[in-house]
Amino acid sequence: METIREQLVQRPFTKSDRTKQYAITILSFVLGLAVLFFMINLFSSVYFLVGLVLGLLLAVGIIYLGYYLLGRLNVEYEYCVAGTSISVDKIIDRKKRKPLCSFDLRDATGFYHSRKDQGDAVAYSVEGDDGDIYTIEFNEPQSGEIYLYFTPDEKTLDMISIYLPRLS
Repeated sequence: METIREQLVQRPFTKSDRTKQYAITILSFVLGLAVLFFMINLFSSVYFLVGLVLGLLLAVGIIYLGYYLLGRLNVEYEYCVAGTSISVDKIIDRKKRKPLCSFDLRDATGFYHSRKDQGDAVAYSVEGDDGDIYTIEFNEPQSGEIYLYFTPDEKTLDMISIYLPRLS
């Protein structure tokens, strides 16, 4: 019987994310109000009501776009270990799932209990807030050498360690 383990990890919210959050909120409201007043002034003489309705629709659209962009800052990662394979998905705003990588643990060329310098290789950094950082090194025919930086919990680590006992 195959064992399956899924772990959901929240990406840490950085100062840069906080700055983006404030900037998006302020810009969307200011730009929405500016478009509303511009449309009212543009149609002020004869078609005031048309300018008001059109301005309100555009302002609401801009504010909704800001809300959509704020949701894109909410990122989670899901590690799924099923037997000998591991896959990592990126979940954006708990709505959209994007597969990042998937490989067989037996094909891994390295497993480290720290961050390893990847040089020119492709790196997926799917770390969470809690726990130690681990690195799995593997090769893919299309991309070449790939490093996966992640923060597994104890149960996930136990499942991976069966196939990758070489901790360094």
